[in-house]
This record gives sequence, C-alpha cells and structure tokens, in this order.
Amino acid sequence: MSGPLSGLIPATHTPFHPDGRLKLEAVDQQAALILEMGLPGVFVAGTTGEFASLDVAERTDLAAKWVEAAKGSLKVAVHVGHHCQGEARELAAHAKEVGAAAVAVVAPSYFRPTKIEDLVDFCAPIAAEAAPLPFYFYDIPGMSGVRVATSEFLARSRERVPNLVGLKFSNNDLVELQECVQLDGGAFDVLFGSDECLLAGLCLGIRGAVGSTYNFAAPLYQRIVEAFESGDIPTARAEQIKSVRLVRALEKYGFLPASKVVMEMLGVDCGPARSPLRNLSPAERLELWESLKPLDVFPRSLRRPE
Repeated sequence: MSGPLSGLIPATHTPFHPDGRLKLEAVDQQAALILEMGLPGVFVAGTTGEFASLDVAERTDLAAKWVEAAKGSLKVAVHVGHHCQGEARELAAHAKEVGAAAVAVVAPSYFRPTKIEDLVDFCAPIAAEAAPLPFYFYDIPGMSGVRVATSEFLARSRERVPNLVGLKFSNNDLVELQECVQLDGGAFDVLFGSDECLLAGLCLGIRGAVGSTYNFAAPLYQRIVEAFESGDIPTARAEQIKSVRLVRALEKYGFLPASKVVMEMLGVDCGPARSPLRNLSPAERLELWESLKPLDVFPRSLRRPE
C-alpha cells in the first residue's frame, strides 16, 4: 500500500490566543503560507503542534479546521497518538470522518511498551479505526522514551495493521533508518524527521520528510533537494549547514516557542506555546530576529518584533 505523503511536509504549530485558547482562525494563514511555498501537505497535532498539551476536543477541532483550510490543495495527515488507546481510537475515527489523508501514532510515553508485540497491540486497534486511511508509526524515541527496532516493528505489523504504509522517523539512528528504507525493497514510506540532517536522509533513500522548520524555511530545504537531485553535493552541503545554524539559533531560546516567534515574524501569528514551555521575553524575541535576519532561508522578509 503506497502512502500519500512525499516531499517536504511541515509539522504545523497549533495556534493559541494569548490566554491559551485555540486560535483556529490562524490556520487559514498557516495554510496560505504553506501553499505559497509550494508544499504538498501538512502533519497536524504532532510534537510541533503541542499535542500532549491539547485535550481531545481541541485536537478534533484542530484536525477539522485543517482539512477545511486545506481545501483539497494540501494533504492533511493527523497525528492521533495518545497515552489512552481509547482516546487515540476516537481521534483516529474522527480524522477519517472529517477527510484526513492519513493518520499517525506515537508510542505512549508513560506506561511504555517494552516489546515490539506490545507496541503492535497498542497501534493495531487505532489504525483499524482509521482504515482504510494510510497509517504511519511516529518513531520519536527522544520524546517518547520508546526505543525499538523500527524495521522489525514494520515487518511484524504487516498482518495486524493492513493499512500501515510507513514511518515518521524522528530518530537519530541512521543505521536503523537504512534498514527501514530498504525493507522489502522499499515497501514502506519513510518520512525523515530531522531537518538539520535532511541531506543525510536523502543520501540514504528517504521518500519525504516531516519537519518543524519547513513551516517557515521551506525555500532552504527545497534548494537542498534540488542540489542533491542534480548531483551538486557541495551546494547541498552548503545549504544544509544553514539549516544547522537556523536550528541552533532557535534552540538557544527553546526550539518550539522560538519557532512560533518566527511564524509571527512572517506575518502568521500562532501565539504562545503552552505551559510548561517557556515563551520568549521581548528582549529575546529581538535577539532572535537579529540572529536570523542574515540567513537566506525564509520565503518572506522577517518583521522586527515589537
């Protein structure tokens, strides 16, 4: 079964009002920027979308709004992972109902599966609720704390999860990445989740990538892909190091809150990050702008923070 996602897929932010309420009206602006950059789809309510800080009603409202805002021009993949399998099944059924293109699930991170069969047992009923929508396992051990041989998970899930099409691979194990990409002659879609290592993923055969900085710096990554595909590896390397510098600049202030500030600088106000994440002070926002404005990576001029 072939998956619907390829190319560069932004992992979108969840927009909030200053008082913490969902700001769904901002989704239209997010979608417009993504279409302006020529990207094919979005990954909604993942780590960048602060899914663990959202309740189920907020997540269903967000998914429905994204499908509406996409207007058929963007493929909307919805992350439906949850500590509670029942809640994840509800989210998966809703994603199917509103017209999502795919669903994804991260491993639960409080009571963690320690064996692959336990992880399959957790994922299979969730995937079934979304069937026949394509299902992706979201492998992000740095956040979930669940480390399994992902290629073995794919191999052992095929019978139990017939709509399994691949992975969102946010994992620094590049040896395991190769196993996943090559499994059964490339039978599964492997979407790479490390923006600052995109070139490495391309060299290893990934079909697409899901990343936070694609929301606001897609032109940079499009140049990396173009240089790689034309065989111009020196140019691809030169562009890739700009991604490293971008990510490091954001990490200095807290990656997710800082990336939301960048969205605001581009005219798309996604509001603050939710507690316990710490938002930037006015001085930090200005420092961030100063550090980013020399980088040739954005589709629009960055506005100076007020």
